[in-house]
Amino acid sequence: MAVMQMYRTAGRTALWAALAAATLLTSGCAGWVRDNLTQSATPWRRIQPAALPVTLPDSRDFPIVAARMRDTGTVYKTYNVALGNPTSLAGENRLTVDVQTLPDSLFGALVQPPRVFPVPLYTMETLTVTTRREFPDMKVKVADGARRNRYGDYDYATAQDAVNSCVLAWQLITDHKRMLPERIEAVRLEYRVCGVGSDIRALLAPFDGLTLTLPETILEAQDLGGL
Repeated sequence: MAVMQMYRTAGRTALWAALAAATLLTSGCAGWVRDNLTQSATPWRRIQPAALPVTLPDSRDFPIVAARMRDTGTVYKTYNVALGNPTSLAGENRLTVDVQTLPDSLFGALVQPPRVFPVPLYTMETLTVTTRREFPDMKVKVADGARRNRYGDYDYATAQDAVNSCVLAWQLITDHKRMLPERIEAVRLEYRVCGVGSDIRALLAPFDGLTLTLPETILEAQDLGGL
């Protein structure tokens, strides 16, 4: 039986390799370039909050003001949620959600658009650049340890001045055992919010309590222990 299984596996591998070679041969250079051009991002379009793949807890200070989305090829969907900003600071309070799906064809696997988010999401260098841009003239601190919501651990940084506090939180979800169906490769979340006062927990509360909801793309996770 083990030998038969080995032959089946080898046969499948050879078949996929042959199909890949045939696809490349029949597509030609012009076809390859043409298909890559179709992978560029579409223009942003406004959507209703109900069309988002996420729900946020009700918040007086950070309500959903507007929502939009765009596609990059057939692999990535990016959602941008503008949130209320009770401060006079420059910049937009927002939640960004990137959903990365698996290609549904062999050619789609060969011709994929560039990833719309890096992995890892931040290095100290890129995080420093981002926090300086987002929170100029504020004292920034990267949290010593990760925080946890229902989808696992996430990292965050805080920024404060004499009147206001801000947070930048980011999370990459790749857990297929409990949260993502097999056809979803990953979900990236980034949350940026500023508020009046110094209560960091209150700023993070919407991110702690968010729920991924779209049935055909995201499976709702059960609450994880230790929140």
